[in-house]
Formats: sequence, C-alpha cells, structure tokens
Amino acid sequence: MNMKNELLKSAIEFAKEAGQLIRKNIHQTNNIKQKLNHADLVTEVDQLSEALLRERIKTMYPDHWILSEEANGQANPFEIIKQKKIGIGWVIDPIDGTTNFIHRIPHFAVSIGIVKDGELIAGVVYNPINNDLYYAAKGKGAFYNETPIQVSNETEIEEAVLATGYPSKEWKENSTVVKQIDALTGKCRSIRLLGASSLDLCYVAKGLLSGFWHDELNPWDTAAGLLILREAGGKVTTRCGQQFHLEDRTLVASNGFIHDSFLKLLK
Repeated sequence: MNMKNELLKSAIEFAKEAGQLIRKNIHQTNNIKQKLNHADLVTEVDQLSEALLRERIKTMYPDHWILSEEANGQANPFEIIKQKKIGIGWVIDPIDGTTNFIHRIPHFAVSIGIVKDGELIAGVVYNPINNDLYYAAKGKGAFYNETPIQVSNETEIEEAVLATGYPSKEWKENSTVVKQIDALTGKCRSIRLLGASSLDLCYVAKGLLSGFWHDELNPWDTAAGLLILREAGGKVTTRCGQQFHLEDRTLVASNGFIHDSFLKLLK
C-alpha cells in the first residue's frame, strides 16, 4: 500500500471512530460555549471528537503536525498553514456544522484533510448521522461510499443550484453575503444555506449542487472537501479567479462549466 492510500485509510478509520462518538452524544448539547458570537459555537462533543482524532493521529503518526479547530486553530490558522510547507500534516474539523449538530439538523461532518509539503494529498468528509462518506486521494478520483463521483454537467448559471454560508462576523444586517445573494437572485435556479462547508463542497463534487461560495472559511473547513471536489472534476478559485489555497479568504467552487459566469455575478 502506498503512502497516500495508507493515510487515506487511516483518515477514514479515524473519521468513523469520531463519528461513532458524535452519534452516541447527539443529545449532549447542553454545554455550549460561544466563541466569536452567538452564531459561532463549540460544544463538549466538538472537543471530545477533536481529542480522539488528535490522539489517534499522534499515536500512529507521531512525526506529523496537526492543525485542528479547537486545540490550536484559534490563534492564526492561516499563518500556521503558510509556515507548514515541509512534512505531513492533518487539518481537522471535529464537527463541521456545529450549529446544525446542536439543533439536530443532520447536516454536519467530521472533516480531515492531509497535506504533504504544502500540498493536499488526501481528504475525508464523514456525516455520522447519514453514514455518508466522501473521500479522495490525489490523482485517484473522488468517491462517495465506495462509488466514484463527479461534478454535474450544467453549463448555464440559470440551471445552477448554488449554496453559501455566513462567516460568523458577517451574521448582521447589510452583510456582504446578503449583497452577494441579491446579485445572484433571479440569475440562478436557487440558493441554499446548508451550514457545513465541508459537506457543501462534497455536494458540488457529487453533482448535487452546481456551485458553492463562502468568504472567511478556515483551513479545516475547506481542506478535505477541496481535494474531493478537485478529484471529482470541479474547479475552486478565489473570488478574484486565482487558484485557491488553504490560506485564502474567499472561495468559489463549481462544476467548472459555470465558473466564469458565477465569478462575474459575485464580482
């Protein structure tokens, strides 16, 4: 087994184990803490899931670095990613979509992206409620529960179902997101706000959505879904149309066919 396949297998195993913990604690949401504001939350289950993932990674791969949302991601995650250009690292979100988890809306996931020398080589996104598993290794294609997936074939923005989300600091009146939605309203088929970026990227990869955009995502929100989408034939850039990197602050993802029209409307 080559290194990428071994790491992917481990990431799937770890994600499923964390998912089992989350399922067991689905009703344990009374210990909720605010981070930035009342829309930016963390639960004890987030922390338990993260602790499990970090322990498993450190035990099996003691020489790998880890960037995770709650343990060391609150300082300056973009700077950490910029500096980690050598070696293998794990970029993890123990529960992406914590607000959905708190309200028992079954759209949240464990997200694990693996980076080697600054380049994504494997990604896993696992929804423990629906048992939906998305994964990819670089150059090997993208999969949903062992079935190969690829992006949709819509070529016109009018046919596109898009998704977005609010950065925590943008949860306010007259936000940038509201203006972006207004610019797209009537131009595309519809817009969804689903609440878990890792899964939203996988939905584009699977062809359920035509595109997804979001500002101010953190590396753990995007790492796994980014590789899965690319391996499914999708395109991901910044809002300026440049190739997206984990340290970038704006993200526009699509099936590729509608990308130019999508960018134009967002600008």
